[in-house]
Order: sequence, then structure tokens, then C-alpha cells
Amino acid sequence: MKVIFAGGGTGGHLYPAVAISEQLKKHNINYYFMVSDRGIERNILRPLNCQFEEQKVSAYMNQSVTGKIKAVFNMIKATGRALKVVQKGDKVVLTGGFAAAPSAIAAILKGCDLYLHEQNSVMGLVNRIFARFSKKVFLSFENTKNAKGNLIVTGNPVREIFYNTAPKKDYTGRLLILGGSQGSRKINKLISSSIDEIMAAGFNVTHQCGAKLYDETKDMYGSKLEEYKERLILKPYIENAVEEMSKADIIVSRSGAGAVFEIKALKCPAIYIPFAGASENHQYYNALEEKNKGCCIILEEDKADTASLKDALKEIKDNIAVFRANLEKSPVQKSSEIIFKELDII
Repeated sequence: MKVIFAGGGTGGHLYPAVAISEQLKKHNINYYFMVSDRGIERNILRPLNCQFEEQKVSAYMNQSVTGKIKAVFNMIKATGRALKVVQKGDKVVLTGGFAAAPSAIAAILKGCDLYLHEQNSVMGLVNRIFARFSKKVFLSFENTKNAKGNLIVTGNPVREIFYNTAPKKDYTGRLLILGGSQGSRKINKLISSSIDEIMAAGFNVTHQCGAKLYDETKDMYGSKLEEYKERLILKPYIENAVEEMSKADIIVSRSGAGAVFEIKALKCPAIYIPFAGASENHQYYNALEEKNKGCCIILEEDKADTASLKDALKEIKDNIAVFRANLEKSPVQKSSEIIFKELDII
């Protein structure tokens, strides 16, 4: 028996599976990843020495006729391969995205136990399709929209290192900018155009802009990178995210579920700028619960500008002790341990 994690396309779909796999490793249980071929999974899983297979899958919705035909062909081909990997008696855990579908189909055809985890506050299309076939459906958020099946609220699994890293106690004016695994052009523009005001407020900035957006973001900053070279660091990607996040006093970030729960585990005040194009505005709802607890500020993407960012930074800086106290009072579930037990392996 092995546990197969199926899903991918973004770090948000992959990292929960990595977190659960840490529990399997402790108990010497075999596991395998069936992921997309976008490359992000490869970059994450190889350094962890995880076994994985990339699948060429693509979205069906909102495609041209040619695109839809291609998507169906790729899905059939990937499902054929999944039928060879998934064996009777295996357990298959879906973590969302089109890369989850081939293994889900294979699990159903072979009579395997199927589980799924929905990271976001709105259940995605692939998870909605396969929820009815799943033995258990794990949710990050209690009030997840469109949720179906045998629902269990577990929170979003994050790697153990996040729980084992002590929250920051002092204040050093460190500001970390995160745009998600691919970077965010909107956030890059906002920060680069606001850098004079940010520096005037006394912050030291580390800005992760995304590998594909690095050159254009560097151009956006122009001479400011040299002018503020002692206090401004621009990076395409942050290898050791935990270390960098644990040094920050404030984090500006998208609000994918993974980011929200990782930041919550480190108990760092945040300014979330939800991706306006997220399906059913789920990134906004991902952050809303934390806002209601006084742990963060939300700036809606179409309203975020230098003035609103400056005000948000000032509010957190002036009330840092209050934000940190609210985060301390906000419970953090060890979701990977809960899900491991719910898989009924031992």
C-alpha cells in the first residue's frame, strides 16, 4: 500500500501534500506524487528527495475548441498512466487542480480509498467533481462555499518547520513582500511605486517578485535598487521561505490558503492583497477570518495604492503588540497530523 498525492500547478496545491507526507515518513509509509508539468513541483520535490511523476494536463474551461480537444486528449493520456501507478489497496489524496483528476479517475476505477483536501474558502471545480466519490473531504475553512461530501474541518496543512519556528518577539522594521509562487505583477508595481514612502517609514524590505517577473520588476525599481541598496533586496524566489518569513515584522502577501496558514503559524501580522481573479473571490474570503480576528489587514487589489498601503503599514507598526497578541490567541491546528489520523492507515 502507498499513499498517492495528486494535484498541483501551484505551490498552494502542493505544499499541503508535502506537509501530510512528513507524517507518513515518520511512520515509514510509502508515498508518491502525481503532479503537473509546470515545473514548480519539480523544484520543490527534488530537493526533498520525493518520488513524483509529472503529467501533461491542462484546463478545459474557458478554452477554444482546439484547447478543449487538447485538454481532453491530455486527460485521457494522463489517466492511462495513472491507472498503471495507482494499485488496488492504495489511498489517493487529491489536493486540487487539474493534475488531480487522472489519479482520481484511476482510484475510482480500481476501488481505492479516495480523499481530498480543499485549501481555499471556495471549493474548486475538480474537488467539487470528485467530492462525492471521496471517503472524507478535508476543509481548511469551516464555511467553505460549494463544499460537498463527508466534510471534516482540519485547517490547511503546513510543514512542521512552520510550527517549530518561534514567532518573532522584537521589532526591527523588516518588511517581507510575497507574491505567491509565481509572483504578482500587481504587487510588484505597488511596492516599487511606493518604495520611497516605505523607506521613509523606516522599513528594510525583502521583495520576492517571481522568477518570470524579475527583470521587469528590476526595471520598475530602476535607480531605487542602488539608492536603497542597504535596505532593499529584490529576489526572484526565496529558497528558505521559513527563515525569511520568521525575520519579518510585517508580511505583504497574496492570500492563497497556504500563505495565510503559513503566516498564521509564524504569528506574523500581515497585509493581504487578494488576487482579484481568483475564482469566486476565494482569496478575499481566505483572509477575511483572520481580519475579523484582528490578525491582518486586507487591501482589495483594485483599491490598493500607495496611500492605502502606507496607512496599513502604519496601523500595524503602531499597534504591533496588539496584532501579535491577537495572533497568539488565534488557535493553529496541526492539520497534517489530523489528516494523517483520518486516513485510517494505522
